[in-house]
Amino acid sequence: MSFLDRIRNKGAPKTTDEADDLVLRQLVGIGADLSRPRHVLHFLYFDDEASAMAAADDIHKAGYETTLAAPQEAITQWSVRAEAERVVDRSTVGAFRAWFERIATEHGGEYDGWEASAEP
Repeated sequence: MSFLDRIRNKGAPKTTDEADDLVLRQLVGIGADLSRPRHVLHFLYFDDEASAMAAADDIHKAGYETTLAAPQEAITQWSVRAEAERVVDRSTVGAFRAWFERIATEHGGEYDGWEASAEP
């Protein structure tokens, strides 16, 4: 059963924990060794450039490479993409989600989740 079939059959995850677990199960299902660091992306959105820049600065200080993007037709807010090589497993996902949510909240924005490569 594919990832999309699971969502269709069971509905979308109801909580962020369920969403994180679903991604982790999907990674394991395609053979990812979760004990190894891999490329991870995090996405945050802000209403103004100053807030996005301040958040990007805090994230960069924590060792992530950050990219800011101005609003466009498809995405009407300032976006911050953070990326780094990290271990992604049940012991780390909740911590990094909480940290990114805190950064987003401190700067008046929203954390929109993460994704990770299957291969380290």
